Amino acid sequence: MTNRDLEQNISIPEIEAQKHPKVLLNPGFLSLWIGQLFSQLADRIFIYVLMIVAYSLTGNLQGVAIPMLAFGIPSVLFGSIAGVFVDRWDRKFILIISDFLRGAILLLPIFGIGNSLWGLFGLAFLVYSITQFFAPAESASIPELVPERDLLSANSLFLTTWMLSHVIGFGLGAPIVQFLGDRGALIVATSLYLLSGIAVSLSPIRGHGHKHRVKIGPVIDDLLAGFRYILQNGTVGTSLFKMFMAATGIAVVSVLALGYAKDVLQIGERNFGYLIIAAGIGMFVGMLLIPTFVKLLRRGGLVVVSFFVTGILLWWLTIFTNVFPALTIIFGLGVANIFITATLQTILQEKVPQYVRGRVFGAQNMLINSAFTLPPYLFALLADNYTVSSSILILGVILFCTGVAGLLIPKFKTV
Repeated sequence: MTNRDLEQNISIPEIEAQKHPKVLLNPGFLSLWIGQLFSQLADRIFIYVLMIVAYSLTGNLQGVAIPMLAFGIPSVLFGSIAGVFVDRWDRKFILIISDFLRGAILLLPIFGIGNSLWGLFGLAFLVYSITQFFAPAESASIPELVPERDLLSANSLFLTTWMLSHVIGFGLGAPIVQFLGDRGALIVATSLYLLSGIAVSLSPIRGHGHKHRVKIGPVIDDLLAGFRYILQNGTVGTSLFKMFMAATGIAVVSVLALGYAKDVLQIGERNFGYLIIAAGIGMFVGMLLIPTFVKLLRRGGLVVVSFFVTGILLWWLTIFTNVFPALTIIFGLGVANIFITATLQTILQEKVPQYVRGRVFGAQNMLINSAFTLPPYLFALLADNYTVSSSILILGVILFCTGVAGLLIPKFKTV
């Protein structure tokens, strides 16, 4: 499929409809979105506690990257397998039970279980292993709740919420830990998981489609069938790879932000949250601008241009070392990231049939969260041994080259 084919998938009436999205007036979608918001806030408060504890114990960015490993390794191990069960089981049940189980696990430190640093990492491993079921079930449910013309708006909202929850969660993490302590923060996170489960229970998610059902057979057969589908469909495979690259950018910047705030901007490591806030605001603004830019550039062109812009902005981040220019640049990174991820997510949901969605979005979840494992650690290692700016510059070059590949390599031209 060519870029021109993809461009023709959006008609003018569809674009007009996206200018006035009604997704938040859809009660079923609203319940799922609120559930996502509470669940993501709980995740981020938990990660904040881990990152602060890790940095206080190690004093370097590699230590900050370790909680990201606890966040991402379960996705690498279980993400795709979880997608198989999402296709077999009732998705609404998966979402609710995942919330309640994660909330229960965060209560264990209150009873003296997992109070050490590595004990908390063990609990994080359990929490994010369960998350591997929640995420693909959530993504696969969106097309059931909103009409096709509103998918782009729905996805940009979900992805913006993902980033804003990162911002708000980190923003809330500091005062919560300060006034309530680590255990109090975990109780707050537990409460948010429970609220997420309640919200999801109000959404009319059906689970499986009526026309296609996964045949009962070995899990490995279903898993391989999902991978074969991805490999045989160039648009899906390319979209997933580009989602991985965009997620790598966000993951690495999140880790390096702490060192960038301390060493480059010299505003103190505990103020790195302001940088993430700027990115979150950029994603929110980008969500509002997407319908206009899709009309101007079409989807394939928007993804390529956004990778170019991301690479250039990361280069600028190493040049401008004052606070306000840096915040402006990071704001632009947030806009470019939502342009990439929301567009690719919409293409995936349009192209992937109902009967295999769980496996495809399970693989997607695995790829996105794997971006939070080894890449942040490698770039943190580079920053610790050289400079934060050099690490950011290398990241910019890689993402810029991803845009070049979208123009020159035939396989990458499908999206």
